[in-house]
Amino acid sequence: METAKKKKKKKFKIMPAVRLALQIVFFIFIPALYISAFAAVKAVAIALFTLKFSTTLLPQVLEIIAIIPITVLFGRFFCGWMCAFGTYGDFITRVAGKLFKKKWKISEKADGVLKYGKYAVLAVLIVVEWILKSTVFGLASPWDAFGMLATVGKAPAISYVLSSLTVGFIILLGITVASAFVERFFCRYLCPMGAIFAITSRLRIAKIKKPSAGCGKCKVCTNACAMGIPLYKMETVKTGECINCMKCISACPRANATFAVADSDIRPLMAGVAAVGVITGIYYTNSFTMNTAAFSSMTAGQTADTAAVSSRYKDGTYTGTGSGFRGALTTVTVTIKNGKITDITTASYGDDAPFYDRAFSTVTSEIISSQSAGVDAVSGATYSSNGIMTAVADALSRAENTSAAIETTTVPAVTEKQTTTETTTQVTTETSTKTTTEKATNAATTTKATTTKAETTTKAATTAAPAGQYTDGTYQGSGTGFRGGTTTVTVKVANGKITDITVDSYQDDYPFFSRAFPTVTAEIIGSQSANVDAVSGATYSSLGIMEAVANALS
Repeated sequence: METAKKKKKKKFKIMPAVRLALQIVFFIFIPALYISAFAAVKAVAIALFTLKFSTTLLPQVLEIIAIIPITVLFGRFFCGWMCAFGTYGDFITRVAGKLFKKKWKISEKADGVLKYGKYAVLAVLIVVEWILKSTVFGLASPWDAFGMLATVGKAPAISYVLSSLTVGFIILLGITVASAFVERFFCRYLCPMGAIFAITSRLRIAKIKKPSAGCGKCKVCTNACAMGIPLYKMETVKTGECINCMKCISACPRANATFAVADSDIRPLMAGVAAVGVITGIYYTNSFTMNTAAFSSMTAGQTADTAAVSSRYKDGTYTGTGSGFRGALTTVTVTIKNGKITDITTASYGDDAPFYDRAFSTVTSEIISSQSAGVDAVSGATYSSNGIMTAVADALSRAENTSAAIETTTVPAVTEKQTTTETTTQVTTETSTKTTTEKATNAATTTKATTTKAETTTKAATTAAPAGQYTDGTYQGSGTGFRGGTTTVTVKVANGKITDITVDSYQDDYPFFSRAFPTVTAEIIGSQSANVDAVSGATYSSLGIMEAVANALS
């Protein structure tokens, strides 16, 4: 009996090493899983709230299928074994433990109260971002800052993070310091995805068991718990706080703690590896399915009847570039046949592969389907999506058919030294009202407001004249972007319609301006009106562009 116990203990020693190895693998090769999972839940939830569904939701739905069901059935293996942000916290705690030679403990009562914090964070995000669609937290994400600083194989984008994600960086720094003293600080008290997992995992059929008859009074399991759960009080761990790290099982000197599925004991190492394997397998199977579906959509788009837009572009193959994640260049090749976009391929990109792959198939499918570069970004891969859209718009500018109404063209590279940063944490409140007069509508008013610490998604209140009512020609106009910076554009009108918008100069930061320009101008050309939606996360740039176009049209 004693020999069996010793063998069992030796087997358990393998488990922490295997778990650590898997954490490192996911941190290096699939760091996007955490951000993608939360973005997926957010996108699907918003679609349910608004009852607005589209094919751009497909990646999010598939990712939810990959992660949530396994969590519901078997618990939070994702948090304990796969999450890159959790791995980062473990690393900080491990290093701090080596340096300080002491494990700081928070009281059981305080820990229990503070754990409600993550539910409060989730509630605030649901109300402010998901329901009200405010962008107040757009640049305050510690995950974005973390992704740009800790991506393996790439130099940390320190200057960009400090200038454009200042609040997110400060929050990340705070989490880092706190993690040195409290293990899994973020997971315990702040993680909104952890709040979702904690709720859903209560239904799990897999639980850790530790019969009190076999327990002593050592509290070793409780002291080892990464989430600070008072395990000494429990015979079966039913709480949703458990992340299945199995540290309690590895630490138990009596080999009394076990992992059971439907009352049948199984090896915890086998359970962990199996859960990770299933999630990963479903994730990549879904990615393959998504790419196949996108290919089918693009093939269908090549044969669809689009006589209405057949004269928009000249036939040929065109190359364009755009700025993606961390300002890295994305280069695409766009094929035009019979006047329409029939194929988009990647020539090169500098984004992280998980984010880029997530965005490319969906974005290009939507572009081909709508014959427009102004489509929705894929939630959780916004930078990559915008880089692809900007690159396509740049390519299309070379395919312009000057005798017909055409797509928005290009965002030029930065030619002026940028001295300002577009950040939604600016603590100023200013309202400026400008009046522009247009030939067909006599007068319209543009009202632009910036709010304390945040810019909500808004519409420029300038109404352009109806299609066909402009005088043909080329017109220049200017508008006010971030912190009073001037944006100057040239608008071409042919046959009474807006056919092209190009930028002459701007003083906004390039990452934000390049995000706003292709989408805003595509919408303006499509609606023949400067009264369109601002791009979330680049509101100041969007308003400056809309105002400049309205000024030119006047």
